[in-house]
Amino acid sequence: MTVLTTQHEIRAQAALECAQAFVDAARTRLLHGRQSTHVARALAGFVASLDRCRHEGVEAPFSLQFADDAMHHEGKPLVAPSLQAKALLRAAAARDVAAITFADGFDADECNRLFDLLLEDCNRDSLHRQHREAALAAFGVRHARVSSRTPADPENRALSLPDADRQDLRHYQDLADALHDNAALAAGNRVLGVAGAQGLIEQTVLRLDQAPSGLLSLATQDNVDRFTVGHSVRVALLALQVARAAGALKQQLIDVGVAALLHDIGKSKVPPEILYKRGKLDEQEWVWMAQHPRLGADILLEQDVVLPSAVGAAFCHHMDGHDGGYPSPLLPLKPSGTSRLIRVCDVFEALTSMRPYKRALTPMEAYAVMRRHAHDFDPRWLSTFVRTLGVFPQGSRVRLDDGSLAVVLRQGAMPSTPIVRPLTGPGGADLTADAPDEVAIGATLRGETRTVCSVYTRDRSVPVPEEGYAPLDYLTQTVHGACLRRGPHGSPSESARRQRTSHDCPW
Repeated sequence: MTVLTTQHEIRAQAALECAQAFVDAARTRLLHGRQSTHVARALAGFVASLDRCRHEGVEAPFSLQFADDAMHHEGKPLVAPSLQAKALLRAAAARDVAAITFADGFDADECNRLFDLLLEDCNRDSLHRQHREAALAAFGVRHARVSSRTPADPENRALSLPDADRQDLRHYQDLADALHDNAALAAGNRVLGVAGAQGLIEQTVLRLDQAPSGLLSLATQDNVDRFTVGHSVRVALLALQVARAAGALKQQLIDVGVAALLHDIGKSKVPPEILYKRGKLDEQEWVWMAQHPRLGADILLEQDVVLPSAVGAAFCHHMDGHDGGYPSPLLPLKPSGTSRLIRVCDVFEALTSMRPYKRALTPMEAYAVMRRHAHDFDPRWLSTFVRTLGVFPQGSRVRLDDGSLAVVLRQGAMPSTPIVRPLTGPGGADLTADAPDEVAIGATLRGETRTVCSVYTRDRSVPVPEEGYAPLDYLTQTVHGACLRRGPHGSPSESARRQRTSHDCPW
């Protein structure tokens, strides 16, 4: 059974993925430059997504609208793609771009030329209304129409999100943008903006105190991006959520948040062709990737402001605390409490995210995998994590035992008994006028007690095991495989694991 049961849902998903592909292409272009093979691959991916939209019957020509805070399609906000779109949205706003419409014949080369106009600072004024048509013609952009934010253009619409949603979206975008900038600084051997990251995390802590549900729900968006940036932002939000539930003080929360945000900063030193490879890594590539904890610790130790918790998390987040994992320290080492928490969050996020080399697991499946490898985790943090997020985290789509579909609003008294909002009536029927706004799973309402029987991802339905959440036979993912895809050799050679510097975990 799949979630996408109607043609409308299939078309909406195709449009969403097309917008995400456009964001991915823009982000890749900004990071690597127009001649990069990674850019060529991303541009081809966007053109392929346009073809899929046509195949699925999405209204043609396909059009994306740009507001200050989000992208839209047919007047509806595209929240998931917008999470990583701050730089693109900023560029569109600076050029007064309200919408871009893509006609048949638009190809990867033309998309690259469009990005010359849309993303290069030297062409900042080129898409303003008085220069727009001449600039498009001069750059050979013939199959894309750009509409400006002026009353003269019919596509100029006042599109915005509700205030609370817009605040959460912009805050998530700020976190992603700060991490993206720091990764670029690290790759260029420049000083990181650690103080700025601390300030953003402090604001995040305040936002979580005021209205936690909105910001945390963004972390559950499926396939937000294919960059390590989105992964680290989501790990930071998960770590802050769990640390708050454990009673951490404000400064402790800031330390945890910064450490989680920067835990993968070492990947900025990994060659892009390895970092973004879609298949399994060979032995040499695995050796390169497995160095990212040491590389990250080195980067953070070289900063003007050295944060021990961040250095420790960067170095230790792939260690299990029992002399397993990697890297292998020269002296006996026990990862800090912060590092052990971030390890739990890192693995969970990797398991539940879609990657080019794996499908996304439901939280329930991820817990099963983590329980199968329980020795890899601090048992207290793992227990606190599950208790805090619940078996069905906020935003999960679930099927109840009466056949109704519901979405999880928040956690209940037990991890397996969330509070849900019904989306349909029993058996998928329309909701009646007297349908409750909320249902507490496991509690009796109107003489009936509802349970969750299955959880949906974008493309499948996963039954809830009747005997709790023991490992399921069909699960093939492992903790290490989810976080770092291995080739046929399985792990780096012992000599590679022992490549060290004098900076190895001095804390």
